[in-house]
Amino acid sequence: MTTYLFVINPNARNGGIGKMWPKVEEEILRRGLDHKSVYTQHQGHAMEIVKEMEKDFDCVVAVGGDGTINEVTNGLYGTDKTFGLIPLGNGNDFAISLDFDDDFKRSLDILEAGKTIGVTVGIAETNGEKRYFVNVADTGVGATVSVASFTEAKLLKGFLKYYYLAFKKLLQYRLVKSVLTIDDQLLEDVGLVILAVGPGSRFGGGFNILPENYHFMDDFAVLYARDIKKLSQINLLNSLKPGKHLGREGVYYLRAKKVTLEMSKPLPIELEGEILSFGATNVSFEVAPQKIQTIVSDKIVEMEKQWRSK
Repeated sequence: MTTYLFVINPNARNGGIGKMWPKVEEEILRRGLDHKSVYTQHQGHAMEIVKEMEKDFDCVVAVGGDGTINEVTNGLYGTDKTFGLIPLGNGNDFAISLDFDDDFKRSLDILEAGKTIGVTVGIAETNGEKRYFVNVADTGVGATVSVASFTEAKLLKGFLKYYYLAFKKLLQYRLVKSVLTIDDQLLEDVGLVILAVGPGSRFGGGFNILPENYHFMDDFAVLYARDIKKLSQINLLNSLKPGKHLGREGVYYLRAKKVTLEMSKPLPIELEGEILSFGATNVSFEVAPQKIQTIVSDKIVEMEKQWRSK
């Protein structure tokens, strides 16, 4: 019988997960799953729990939002364990792009079916710090919004919160002169608005920043916007949620396995809602040598098969 370690962030969804977990665990017990549930107690604790306990379980399940998923990923990478999801956070960008929703019974159905794909993992490095990510990493105005989300607009939630903060920070943002290298392509004197990199498609609670990008692909989608005026930046923001921003002037979209960026002034670096640095002048993003076997729905398994058969 498969054994499961559920790593639960009780503070996710503004504390809602802690309140609803007993109901979820009641369903787990009804299904007869061999499991252990552990609550995180502080930032970074999910990573510590996984590193300490994963050896005793077949599958490690992240219960929370994108930040919890990032921590579990960093504890799990390099092991032979399977990754599972019960997405109950506010944004759930990673999970939604893998065909999950906030119906925990459906998530448990997917978990029990046990069908997997290899999810591509990224490595972000800056100032001697290294961290793995499985969705979208970004810097520029997007990461500035993520930093603000910890202290501003606390009464707002999800996409509405991120849209409000994105509009506010965009009005304040000034282009940052940068040098960008995408694989072997060198771009100098880039007036950076945003750089987003990764195997995922969504960030910020529903902005479709990297459209038609899927976690089973073997490289990254890379989007950067440069040297565009304020009104065009605002128009770009309004086109991000439906993924209608490609082809706009100053917006570039391509694929790569390694991206490096040097900035003329410090910018924050964000990975799945987690802040790698609150102010860095250089960063690199690279495809990691291993994937993480992740339990997903039949739909995603079939999508991968069709993609690989082309």
